[in-house]
Amino acid sequence: MGRSHRSAGSRGEDLAAAFLVARGCTVVARNLRVGPDEVDLVVLDGDRRVAVEVKYTTQSGVDPLGSVGSSKLERIRRAVARADPAVRRIDLV
Repeated sequence: MGRSHRSAGSRGEDLAAAFLVARGCTVVARNLRVGPDEVDLVVLDGDRRVAVEVKYTTQSGVDPLGSVGSSKLERIRRAVARADPAVRRIDLV
């Protein structure tokens, strides 16, 4: 992954974390690595632990959420199950 891609990803995660905190969530973990997989954020939404996959782009007219297909979702589920079994929901931001 190139440096600019990583910095855009970090920027997206910072924005997503701020967005969620402003809505009453508490960030409990960032960038949980489980083997080749990763959970971008884990937050508390009330009493629920939520895994958050962050998608961010600087390109106009691109839907970043459209890049989450079934194989990506399965990798997220696998990482969540191994990293934090208390998570009961996965959100895309």
